[in-house]
Amino acid sequence: MNEPKQSKVWYKEPWPWILMAGPAIVVVAAITTFFIAKTNNSDLVIDDYYKDGKYINLQIERDREAQKRNIQAQVLISPSNDAAKVFISGDFNPKEPINILFMHPARQADDQTVKLQAGSGGLSGDKHEYNAVFKPLPPAKHWYVRVEDVGGKWRVENKWQVNKGNALTLSPMEKLPEAGG
Repeated sequence: MNEPKQSKVWYKEPWPWILMAGPAIVVVAAITTFFIAKTNNSDLVIDDYYKDGKYINLQIERDREAQKRNIQAQVLISPSNDAAKVFISGDFNPKEPINILFMHPARQADDQTVKLQAGSGGLSGDKHEYNAVFKPLPPAKHWYVRVEDVGGKWRVENKWQVNKGNALTLSPMEKLPEAGG
């Protein structure tokens, strides 16, 4: 005679475990993603959009002022990326302190601000000569370079494509939005 086959207990069967593996993997991945997001704060995410919007309007005024004064700068960066020679022309006070900023496109920790020192050449034609020495810049495809007065009245800037050489011209934005708009 046929004896009834005794079934296994559910936890000894492979199918319930295979079906539960998918949701378990998703839970582990979600916890890992949350941990990574919490510990690695991104410089690309802005917390206060309104405050940044107001700040952008102030920056546009600085570009307008540089445009009015016809300020331009030529920057020659050393091959070792740790020094620069800057020539500035236009209507500005050469005795006021001037900074050069190197801004990494994604990592704020790599940004550098350096005070320019008057060069030994002084005035070269209609351009004032300055020098800057700074920590070597970490490798990147491009940097944003800005020259500005410490008082915050004007600024000139440009994107430096590292693979296109170590010389660049900084100027005010060409197409500025209308004032009051």
